[in-house]
Amino acid sequence: MRHHKTVEFIAIGDELLIGLRSNGHLTFIGEQLARRGLRLSSAGEVPDHPDAIRRAFSEAWSRADLVLVSGGLGPTSDDLTCEVIASALGRDIEHNTGVESDIREFFKRRNRVPSANNFKQCSIIAGAEPLRNPNGTAPGQWYSDGNGRIAVLLPGPPNELNPMFLDQVLPRLESLGWVETGSKELEFRSMGIGESLVAEKLEPLLEPHKGLVQIAYCAHAGMIDVRLNAIDESFQPEQLRTLAENCRDVLGEAFLGYGQPDPAELILNRLRANGQTLATAESCTGGLLSSRFTDISGASKVFMGGLVCYRNEAKESMLDLPGCLLEQHGAVSAECAAAMATAVAERMEADFALSVTGFAGPDGGREPAGTVYIGYHSPCGIWSRKEVFPGNRAQVKERAVLAALNFMRLQLMRNEVPDMIESVK
Repeated sequence: MRHHKTVEFIAIGDELLIGLRSNGHLTFIGEQLARRGLRLSSAGEVPDHPDAIRRAFSEAWSRADLVLVSGGLGPTSDDLTCEVIASALGRDIEHNTGVESDIREFFKRRNRVPSANNFKQCSIIAGAEPLRNPNGTAPGQWYSDGNGRIAVLLPGPPNELNPMFLDQVLPRLESLGWVETGSKELEFRSMGIGESLVAEKLEPLLEPHKGLVQIAYCAHAGMIDVRLNAIDESFQPEQLRTLAENCRDVLGEAFLGYGQPDPAELILNRLRANGQTLATAESCTGGLLSSRFTDISGASKVFMGGLVCYRNEAKESMLDLPGCLLEQHGAVSAECAAAMATAVAERMEADFALSVTGFAGPDGGREPAGTVYIGYHSPCGIWSRKEVFPGNRAQVKERAVLAALNFMRLQLMRNEVPDMIESVK
């Protein structure tokens, strides 16, 4: 395995520079390469302008072993990547009949007729190998100069670039010995504790492996992704897995799972395995909580439904909450959250229920903006929890949903046996 290869990535597109779209390709490609022991040394974004594309590519080509380029391979007049890079390489453009056949077949399967400009995408750099694109019409291109340098051109849409990179680019790099055959990284996710506390818990475990294993933290709202990377060949995959298991033990309940697990999916999977059901009632989150569950394929086997009861009148009419409860304790209260969870469980005939009510801001009420109460109904009891979140309206709503998911996740872990006993009575 050769570890000294220099890799640079260039993302082409005006939309990246004016804020219309974020550069998700950098995250994806950087992650995939790093998992296989190859790291990007440089990355940049350039506009759809010939001079900018030529300059960026020529500079990267002069110093890198592998130059990856995304975008600008489409059929329109501003898609200039192929022509400009061919010129920078001193190569001609050739019409590829195989690509033409793929384009015709792509449109035929959809009962459509390709327009003339679609066949612009049949133009390939002379000497390059086209990378077939079953998800679109723009092929990728793999070009080697014969002296150890490689340029790879990739289409811009993620649903085209990602599978092409995984299925065609990585296997070619593997055959050259530029990437490891197996992952040199291991990733896991924690939930419910902050990044500093995660680091405080894990650093003593990692200190003995300094110089052998590199750790990286990535904080999301309510979750922390941790990546362990074996940077020394002597550190074997089995050792990396053992280290990760030790990290899991230290994190305890905060350990969510390996990879990037979705807490909503974990909840649904646990309930489905036990033949149990779930319902939601929401106020300030406006349906975001139920949306997190219905984003999961197969959710209907567990998720009965959700109610958005924003005004007090809706809480009374849809959930039969007594007006005296709302008057005495307020809609944003532990009592209201618990009552909402119980009521929606009864109404939907669900085993479990989650509720959220709060002040998303910018104004508060009896309590300050950002105050949220979570209600939880299970076969063995009813709970509520108070949270206070910083941020604007959208941030408070998102944090409330994640807090509700984590609250239910922890309750399921702690009360699995009592829940099962009560549910069969």
